[in-house]
Amino acid sequence: MRRLLLTPVLALLLALGLSAAPAPAGAAASADEPPPLVSVTAPSVDGVARYGRTLVADPGGWAPGPSRVRYEWRRGDQVVGTARRYPLQPADVGQRLTLVVTASAPGYADTPARAVTAKVKHRVDVRRTVRYSVRVKGRLGPGVDVAAFRRLAQETYDDPRGWRAWGVRFVQVRRGGAFTLWLSEAARVPGFSSVCSPQWSCRVGRNVVINVQRWQHASPAWHRLGRSLRDYRHMVVNHETGHWLGRGHASCPRPGALAPVMMQQSKGLHGCRANPWPTPRELRR
Repeated sequence: MRRLLLTPVLALLLALGLSAAPAPAGAAASADEPPPLVSVTAPSVDGVARYGRTLVADPGGWAPGPSRVRYEWRRGDQVVGTARRYPLQPADVGQRLTLVVTASAPGYADTPARAVTAKVKHRVDVRRTVRYSVRVKGRLGPGVDVAAFRRLAQETYDDPRGWRAWGVRFVQVRRGGAFTLWLSEAARVPGFSSVCSPQWSCRVGRNVVINVQRWQHASPAWHRLGRSLRDYRHMVVNHETGHWLGRGHASCPRPGALAPVMMQQSKGLHGCRANPWPTPRELRR
């Protein structure tokens, strides 16, 4: 029988019950990593997933009990909130939000767990569907993009802050509809009615008329407030369409308040703050 000759080092290892084989790469590092906490009860979201409401994070149950809990509300890849309570935003409508709860405790690794909301709805359900068409009158001048006018008008109507929050859904059709949204040459606006001015936009019967000069340049009063042209465009579409919905002109309720969208903001605000959208009071009517 052939005898196995042991070196002094190998003999010592065998005596200690150890192997001479090298340890797997990373074994020592993994032994030093802290363990994660255990999610005993999954996080959840309390509240109604509807614009205008506030969601509240329930962190769930953890073992051991965490010393700290962090919250992240995510819309897609974007973090939109880091508090336990999250007021739903216009951009959330039609989306599902992900709540990420991260628990921490001494001696344990930070451990995340997730919950997903229902799809966020508008402030109210649809109560009325209105179809409308878009037309152009006169020469609009260089730089006027009619396709962009169509898109922004529909965005205004779809926005959760607009008349959609009153339960009205607007659908753009090629011809006909309950009203026509016009983009008109300024000089042709009085052609809709003698009460209309070449300086401003107007509503006459089933015609909602946007003056191209206002569409392209807003108004001096608006510019003095430093507000954007896009906000002006939302405001003027909401204002003139509000007339078609049966709303009359409103006044500034008090200095510093949001201007009602039915106020003639193109001409001045009388101490109110510029506002492109119907106020809560206008939406309750």
